[in-house]
Amino acid sequence: MIKKIGKAFLRIEHACSAFLHVLKAGGINTIKVSQVQKDDVLSGKNIVITGGSSGIGLAIAKKSIEAGAKVVITGRNEEKLKQTVSDLGSQHAGYVLWDITDSAQADDKVAQCVDYFGGRVDAVVNNAGIQPHEFFPNVSVAEWNRVYETNSQGTFFVSQAFCKYWMQASSGCYRHLINISSQGGFVGATYPYRMSKWDIRGLTAGLGLQMAPYGVLVNGVAPGVVKTSMQSFALEQGNNTYCKQNPLERVALPEEIAEFIVFMLSDACNFMVGQTVVLDGGYSLKN
Repeated sequence: MIKKIGKAFLRIEHACSAFLHVLKAGGINTIKVSQVQKDDVLSGKNIVITGGSSGIGLAIAKKSIEAGAKVVITGRNEEKLKQTVSDLGSQHAGYVLWDITDSAQADDKVAQCVDYFGGRVDAVVNNAGIQPHEFFPNVSVAEWNRVYETNSQGTFFVSQAFCKYWMQASSGCYRHLINISSQGGFVGATYPYRMSKWDIRGLTAGLGLQMAPYGVLVNGVAPGVVKTSMQSFALEQGNNTYCKQNPLERVALPEEIAEFIVFMLSDACNFMVGQTVVLDGGYSLKN
């Protein structure tokens, strides 16, 4: 009897040890995302989303279509774009093959987007970006250039091309340009990803002032860590969303960022100019 009781306690001890290991490793957390039914809040709007075949961009595309918009996603991989449009399963989704690091083709690509929609683009989300994992003092010139050509230069010339189009195309309606920055763009940094996001935040403020008289409302969103393939290195347990540094003890889902961006694309957000809103679950307040 004593031997059986001893074995039972040993099993309990092992179970408790395993449970504590799971907790220390981040546990298993369940996230309930409130996806508000916004009906047709984007009805009639034609929206271009760069880098729209995965992650935050894809979530924005899905939510925008649900809210009544027609969407064009852009990217460098045509097969991936085709598959994404097929997966979206909507007649209101299309794509334009566009490598935003090739700034010389920006005006032509804007024209392709306008043609796809039959003559009008109402909003653009500058979402395309890359995030290498080398940090100071190991950043190479090649890596620096690669990040800046996409994140900073690419965003600038996409914005410039669409702003030129809007300045020439008269409209009685507001147009929206949303730039995806990062919570990391609000703090000092010594590696190109965060520095490029600082650039985007500055561009948002400057363009906001310059384009408001033309009825173009430029704003931005600065997410913290989001559960996407690009930021998988930042997740403590790979596919888990646990984050002990965050007041909510987790990272964001792409769908949560998309919920807010749909609001920013709508006519409910026609008095915001040049602002970059931090969506990081309070991380920047705590750290």
